[in-house]
Amino acid sequence: MSAAVVQRRFGGPEVLELTDVPTPTAADLRPDEVLVRVAYAGVNVIDAMTRTGGGMAAAGAVTLPYTPGSDVAGTVEAVGSDVVDLTASQRVFGLIRFPAAGGTYAQHTVAPADHLIATPDTLTDEQAGALPLTGMTAWQALADTTTVQPGQRVLISGAAGGVGHLAVQIAHHLGATVIAIDAATKLDRLRELGADVTVDFRDAAAMTALEADPADVTLSLAPGSKDFAVRATRRGGVLVGLGGGADTVADAAAAAGVRLALTHVRTERAWLEAIAGLAAQGHLVPAVDEVFDLADVAEAHRALESGRVEGKIVLRA
Repeated sequence: MSAAVVQRRFGGPEVLELTDVPTPTAADLRPDEVLVRVAYAGVNVIDAMTRTGGGMAAAGAVTLPYTPGSDVAGTVEAVGSDVVDLTASQRVFGLIRFPAAGGTYAQHTVAPADHLIATPDTLTDEQAGALPLTGMTAWQALADTTTVQPGQRVLISGAAGGVGHLAVQIAHHLGATVIAIDAATKLDRLRELGADVTVDFRDAAAMTALEADPADVTLSLAPGSKDFAVRATRRGGVLVGLGGGADTVADAAAAAGVRLALTHVRTERAWLEAIAGLAAQGHLVPAVDEVFDLADVAEAHRALESGRVEGKIVLRA
């Protein structure tokens, strides 16, 4: 038998139950699938939203009961008959079936082979498990939804969070001048990650100064930061917002002459390859804030929802 987290009803963290399930085998694989022994699975904000009936559940992408999780890092145990680029015992990581259920909160998971790639030697499994969804979101925002150019000023609110700390590194790598906003206790770390300017969001004078000298590109990640982001983006600039709800400032952005660009991350091999390449070169290093065992998944979700996380939380399978 193997262990997996199963959710049978919507609600608080207590609805996440560790359960014994039959261990998948090679015989269970479709020709294009891979069986992975999970080492670590990332815990993402969308997981908590879906747990309560929002997120992917509200979109009809998951039905109960299901095993949460989309980020995975682990080792290939078996491959389907059509899989040629992955082999048994190979370290892999990826974003599985997102925005549908990926089933990675488990000791074993079955995934489409093209949702996985080899884990760079520069990353531990713990780091790799933290990277896919947030890393691909940051890459999509700055290199696909808009295309950051060298010398541009990029402002990132909520810069120490799961997406934010990776966006700081990506913007720095792309040659931007990076302005990072977060709590005062997190600013030293953001400078280490490549931020050129750091601002405490509680410093009213500093925040007002940002509005007076607006950025070319603004990535709005902190709750309640979208109205400020419009004011802090220059006329003709781009405000990037994540997914649903970001369009609430569409009218204000239009009036200010700011292009509002919304991102909706999904499993996309090109984006996964891009962040893997950056990680392999040492340009992208995910920060793991806390590690929880699968049995402590409810505590992991409570920690996520506390708002005190810097970087990512992962589950150890």
